[in-house]
Amino acid sequence: MILYFLEPEVSGGHGEYTIYGTEEIATEGISEKVKYLHYEFEGWLGDDLLESTPAFIISSKLGTELENSDFIDYKLEECLITKSDEFIEMYPDKEIPTFRRFIPLGTIEVEEENFKNWSGYHFCLSPKGELVVTQEALDFLNRFSIDNCFITPLTQE
Repeated sequence: MILYFLEPEVSGGHGEYTIYGTEEIATEGISEKVKYLHYEFEGWLGDDLLESTPAFIISSKLGTELENSDFIDYKLEECLITKSDEFIEMYPDKEIPTFRRFIPLGTIEVEEENFKNWSGYHFCLSPKGELVVTQEALDFLNRFSIDNCFITPLTQE
């Protein structure tokens, strides 16, 4: 079995309105470190899947297609999207589509180019916040712009 470790484009970071979790982290995993995401764009190369560890966002186009797919091992949440002053200065006319927060529900452990303790889900998050997907999920994502996403094959330990 081969899975894929994805390192999506980082187009910004956590904005001032991000709310961080506390006691839930121990039981809900790393994605619960962020209770509410404010993603502030500093640039954007155009990908539909973006990251600001330990959070991911996806474009509304990707989100709609994902909701219409057979995949069920993720959840989508609303989030606040803003542009930094630098973004506005550098790209005054650049429009950003609507994005939603993407939360993988599967779990996995990754060590270098190996994985273990995979939950069997198509979309997984490691304790370090790494996004891991199956071949089927990667094929789906490749229908969208993920040109700036680094993809590393992983093999089972």
